Amino acid sequence: MDGDSDSKPRLLVVKGTFEQFGGAERDLLNNLEAWQEQFEITCASLHLPTEVREQLEALDVLFLTPAIPWSKPVGRWSEFRARASRQASNRWWNMLELTEQGLRLQDVLATSDAVHLTSGVGSLEFSQLVPKDLPIHYHCLEPHRGLHEDVLHRNLDGGPKQNLALTKFLLGKQRRRDTSMTHDLADRKNAAISGNSPWIQERIQSVYGEKSGLLWPSVNLDVWAGDSSSIEDYVVAIGTASYVKGTMDTIDMLAGTGLTYHHVGGGSEEDIATIQAHAASKGVELVVEPRLSQEALVSLVKRARAVVSLARGEPFGLTPIEAQAAGTPALMVNEGGYRHTIEDGVTGRLLPRGDWSVWHAALEDARDTDTRGAWSEAGRKNIAKMGLRPEEQAATLASIIDKLRE
Repeated sequence: MDGDSDSKPRLLVVKGTFEQFGGAERDLLNNLEAWQEQFEITCASLHLPTEVREQLEALDVLFLTPAIPWSKPVGRWSEFRARASRQASNRWWNMLELTEQGLRLQDVLATSDAVHLTSGVGSLEFSQLVPKDLPIHYHCLEPHRGLHEDVLHRNLDGGPKQNLALTKFLLGKQRRRDTSMTHDLADRKNAAISGNSPWIQERIQSVYGEKSGLLWPSVNLDVWAGDSSSIEDYVVAIGTASYVKGTMDTIDMLAGTGLTYHHVGGGSEEDIATIQAHAASKGVELVVEPRLSQEALVSLVKRARAVVSLARGEPFGLTPIEAQAAGTPALMVNEGGYRHTIEDGVTGRLLPRGDWSVWHAALEDARDTDTRGAWSEAGRKNIAKMGLRPEEQAATLASIIDKLRE
């Protein structure tokens, strides 16, 4: 049902779960205020932590969620039976009739002009509920890496958690569901898929055989503004301790530099113990940060010698543009989406994995005040040039939705 021509389109924004509350979740929440200039927004999710609810309430965004938050089931048997996908589908269907807020999701769907779906656990399953005549946009931040790659099935040191051939077999049913739902969505006449970087557009094509548009993430420059002249001898890396985030590589790289490593993103108790032991063996001082507020993260980043990442095949990575906005050098591995936001030697550094002498030289360069200022200024100009601000992302999304509604 279309709204009045003078009113904003009613957009239902769907994210399977905010439980992890990583970069993808932060990006979505940080953009909602700009999106409100283009749309009347309602948000639906199977798991909304208190801090997310508070942010939505502050924005006066109506949200819908089940009375009992859903968490992804884990374990080999769950993977074999694709329980996560099937459970998510069931929870969404149940919300059609009743949510914690006493509203019916089917009534919201009936009065929405379009649906925006952000990928993640439990998200794609929602597309099965969307009426065929309702436009739907799928923001695929990355094809499900646990289903289509093996990097999430490796221990911190890169060794397999279990036989990789067996893992691939166990995930076959869930992988087929993911692929089938993506094809079903792409086959709709009023649907569109967008990647969040040219790298992910390539991945969507290679994994699903589907073409996609582009909807960049964004960074709010105002959030990261302020003085960054106080530099301390530590680096920051953001992301859950894991092989895919290159946590052990980061420790190896820092050995001998005398720099402290602030690890933001936590990890399992076992993995945190492992990286603490590895850091001690390498003579690297490690600080494992708790979950930080936006304000605390900004303060930590602005005082750092550099923000670093050795993540494997990062889809886009908010880290480089947030570092640029903060005035802190971004030193990234020359892989994945980082190649689209860093111009080597101009807005930061793109560096080879394993050649730690090159990284050490870059860390020395990051001490220089003039270099820091030049990289930051060029980085902010690049943010503007690429259209990576929330209001620009909102305008792009509005254009996508307008075309679907036609």
